[in-house]
Amino acid sequence: MHKLLMVIRREYLERVRKRSFWFGTLLLPLLMVGLVVVQLFLVDLETGKQGKVALVDATGKLSAIFESKLAEEKTKDGKPTFLVEVAPVAGSLEETRRRLEPRVLSGEFLGIVTVGENLDSDSNFRFYARNVGNITAQKAIQGALKAAVVGLRLEKSHLNVGPEELKKLLAPVEMESFEVKARGEAKKRGFDEAYFGTFAFVMVLYMSLLLYGVAVMRGILEEKSNRIMEVLLGSLTPDQLMSGKILGIGLVGLTQVAIYAASAGLLRLYVGLASLQAGWTGALDAISFTTMGYFFTFFLLGYFLYTSLFAAVGAVCNSEQEAQNLQTPLVMCLVIPMVMTFFFVAHPDSPYAVVASLIPLFAPMLMFMRIMVLTPPFWQIALSILLLFLTIYFFFRGVGRIFRIGVLMYGKRPTVPEILKWARG
Repeated sequence: MHKLLMVIRREYLERVRKRSFWFGTLLLPLLMVGLVVVQLFLVDLETGKQGKVALVDATGKLSAIFESKLAEEKTKDGKPTFLVEVAPVAGSLEETRRRLEPRVLSGEFLGIVTVGENLDSDSNFRFYARNVGNITAQKAIQGALKAAVVGLRLEKSHLNVGPEELKKLLAPVEMESFEVKARGEAKKRGFDEAYFGTFAFVMVLYMSLLLYGVAVMRGILEEKSNRIMEVLLGSLTPDQLMSGKILGIGLVGLTQVAIYAASAGLLRLYVGLASLQAGWTGALDAISFTTMGYFFTFFLLGYFLYTSLFAAVGAVCNSEQEAQNLQTPLVMCLVIPMVMTFFFVAHPDSPYAVVASLIPLFAPMLMFMRIMVLTPPFWQIALSILLLFLTIYFFFRGVGRIFRIGVLMYGKRPTVPEILKWARG
């Protein structure tokens, strides 16, 4: 029993006495709390800005209550968060809405609220916007619409009704949301679809980049610890070995992603045929080929970016335990976009989202996230891809130098300044 306790004591103290243990243990929760605080701060900044909403009301009786209810939402300086412009119905409701859509696309309007004459049908309450992921704005608008509609229902009834009829009068108002695009018809798309659809794609990106990056690192560590590396370097240059590992495992990842894409394509085809049979073609756009193209692009760029860094970690470490401490910053660069998903889905065109999506370490996930929610200007996408290419080029040069020295070093792990010195050559 004493010997067992000695082993337990040694294993425990050997790890908890290391600064890296306390650094990782304390940093991770602090960083997570910090990210939540930053996200709440950014949401507060964005929701504190004014936005104009167009109201197209076929009944002609909802505007007063709708405006007064929305006026209760205030910015930090006490101004109304939402300004309402009542647009008179000229022709049909649909024609009036179409005439207002260019003002939504230009950014003048946050969105258009249309109300049909039948206040008992949820399909007559619609919200048209460029970004349907802004759930905060939608909830406020829906709340104001509910107050106006219920008020008008009660006014018409004079409260001379039975319990069942009163229940109908007080029924909640469900507002359908539609995404306004520069080309084609407005597409029905709710917050759930915008958020969870985006989150699913980004999660696949996150898992792929992390798993294959770690696979490269572990492969190098295993060969280094078993002294296989010395044998391999007898017939290969360090650059050939590193590139071969990254490209070989990259092809595995690409094969897996290709299978996912083929499955998604078959699903899209099946959904499209089923939709045509049902007389509804909206589902044909459920999975966009453009989206899959961007997914492949950012997967490949993200893969080469992160695997080069994970390869450097594997080269300078002697054990997986050492590598776990050194890989933490890389993992956090992948975790941060995941934690900030809600903010970027709700505000994909905010200055913070634009800047963050151009930072190469965040770009593979954040720029793709923005494309999924609200496609940014093409120059931003092109600049993001260009910066990724340049970063990958310089990373490969630096990591190549680290790899040449690190793979043949054993014993004490080099310090961060030493690693940076190797990278500079």
